[in-house]
Amino acid sequence: MKIELKGWKAIAALAVIAVVLVATFRAERSTLETEAADELKLWIRSEYLARGMHGIDPGQMSEEELQAKGEELLSLNEVQFTSISARGRGDDIVVKVEIRVSGSEPPDGKPVRYFRMSHSTVTGWRVRRETTALSYYLKLF
Repeated sequence: MKIELKGWKAIAALAVIAVVLVATFRAERSTLETEAADELKLWIRSEYLARGMHGIDPGQMSEEELQAKGEELLSLNEVQFTSISARGRGDDIVVKVEIRVSGSEPPDGKPVRYFRMSHSTVTGWRVRRETTALSYYLKLF
């Protein structure tokens, strides 16, 4: 069987392919901004809280010190992304996020971070590990 696409049929076929590719790309990016962002925030919050809890001995602290430390730890929960972008697809995605915590710079002093993530239609988004800026910029698709 031989299929020949010439003239308006070839243009229509290319248009259909382009629409499917654009729709797939937009669907991946729209879920990245919602579902993947939630996973990234959970990862980052837990990291900040773990660092904030390191070396705390509640038995050695006064009531005022405990309250101040509690408020400090609660403020670490307010992670916002000013920008989020990704490169790659499927099981190998590198995400760049610009982070603010409670409206100011993050406690680790890194306002821009990069993460390697994966996406599955069954399990959803998953943060695999933190990565480097180089891996983000080398990832073209």
